[in-house]
Amino acid sequence: MTVRSSVLAAAAVISIAGLLGGCSAATPTGSAATPVVGSGSSDLSRLLAQIYAGGLRSTGVDVEVKEDLGDRADYLAALDRGEVTMVPDLTGELLRTFDTLSGATEAEDVYTDLNRSLPAGLSVGDYATAEDRLAIAVASGSEFADGTTVTDFLRREDRTVGIVDGQVDPTDVVRAFPTRQLPTFTGAAVTDVVQYSDAQTAVEGLNAGEVESLAIRTASFGPLAKDLTTLPDEDHVYPAQNVVPLYRNGLLSESALRSFSVVAGELTTADLADMIGEVRSGVPSGDVAGRWLGEHTL
Repeated sequence: MTVRSSVLAAAAVISIAGLLGGCSAATPTGSAATPVVGSGSSDLSRLLAQIYAGGLRSTGVDVEVKEDLGDRADYLAALDRGEVTMVPDLTGELLRTFDTLSGATEAEDVYTDLNRSLPAGLSVGDYATAEDRLAIAVASGSEFADGTTVTDFLRREDRTVGIVDGQVDPTDVVRAFPTRQLPTFTGAAVTDVVQYSDAQTAVEGLNAGEVESLAIRTASFGPLAKDLTTLPDEDHVYPAQNVVPLYRNGLLSESALRSFSVVAGELTTADLADMIGEVRSGVPSGDVAGRWLGEHTL
């Protein structure tokens, strides 16, 4: 089943309020002996929590995982209250939460601004090459598959884009980020957005010509992403979304923090997409993460 809607491509940048921008990172009242890794309710968030928890266990400490804490505001609030020690997340989404005015879009710039914007008491570890960024993908034989960039595609007067419901906000597809790029899209008109229930249905719709392209999250879309051609985003219209651990200061040992860097150095976008496919096929996220950790001697 698909749902069709229209979105103005020349819309101004939408500011997502940083509900926890004033995060106090208060000192927890209980024992900090057992690190607690939190996650949201998405497949990606649960999987990342299990991966980072496994990395921590490889240092010889007991770890608790608290899954399904809700959306980003919910699990960041749990971090603020001291109910969890760390949560894995994405650099661009965290930056948009803590600093709505940043214009950074490239990976290192996003990470730098994120570090600057964090409330007192919170830090981030190394970011991974693994990412879950927004991308425009087309069928391999599409007229757009050879040489068309994201900027070129967004400048077209008429576009049809498919999304998987719950993975991509239609407004994010056509909004120009950061503000300085807005004038380059003033010629854009209307994007026709078709919402699909899952990745398989979306790919079938693309191949059937129902849409010209799919707006996907490079990891959350799952393993079917490898069968698509992703348009190059040379202007970095869409901000980097690298996996990163966000944690409370003073609660983790040096060896625990080093485990975050080890995960960052090993985890790839392709790994995440494949593992998400396994989870959606019914394999528990802990089992999927455990297999990956074992393959990477973590």
